[in-house]
Amino acid sequence: MTDEMGIRVENLRKRYGSGDKAVDALKGVDMAVAPGEVVGLIGPSGSGKSTLLKCLGAVIEPTGGLISIGGEVLYDEGWKVRDLRTLRRDRIGFIFQAPYLIPFLDVTDNVALLPMLAGRPDREARERALELLTALDVAHRAEAMPSQISGGEQQRVAIARALANRPPVILADEPTAPLDSERALTVMAILESMAKQYRTAIIVVTHDEKIIPTFRRLYSIRDGKTEERIGQAGQTNAQSNDERTSQ
Repeated sequence: MTDEMGIRVENLRKRYGSGDKAVDALKGVDMAVAPGEVVGLIGPSGSGKSTLLKCLGAVIEPTGGLISIGGEVLYDEGWKVRDLRTLRRDRIGFIFQAPYLIPFLDVTDNVALLPMLAGRPDREARERALELLTALDVAHRAEAMPSQISGGEQQRVAIARALANRPPVILADEPTAPLDSERALTVMAILESMAKQYRTAIIVVTHDEKIIPTFRRLYSIRDGKTEERIGQAGQTNAQSNDERTSQ
């Protein structure tokens, strides 16, 4: 981690129900992701991954703890922002297992829609969309409808949409699950590139064994608590640095 501000979570807790029927889904989660960094979040079913992602995405309210994005505290034993819908639209990008593109809008407008809803002029929003589609190598599909492009291309468009409002944080929920190995690794390479290019902190929730070796850092969650560890890619980088230092 660096001292830069991406997303920071301290002692985050979430309890469902009350009394004898209370269930503590999160029991004090701590994590931090810097701008330009892609971090994996792994854990067995029922460990709290989905609950954590929903709390970070302001979809559900935590029971306690702290969440900050870009150095701004958004939650501290209660929400510090009034308009959670605007927060989700402007500050947090979402990528899902399925692309969920709007079928009656072409590729460009699927990406431009969020900036338009945020009040940007149509021309500016479409220019931003084309910039991202070009960066993701799908600009040649700019006028196509979602049904006319491949699954891999749809996922690239979904990534472009997540970046459209320049959010400091992107939450990706199983983004490679339906893809074969080659396409899954391509998506991860794209996320790494986009994170660095746009200084975005990205958290990828995954069960996908194909992509776990690509992470430099991982958070493992079990029984509502997280543990940080160095990923295989991070270990490889450290070994390379040690070899260069010893030469």
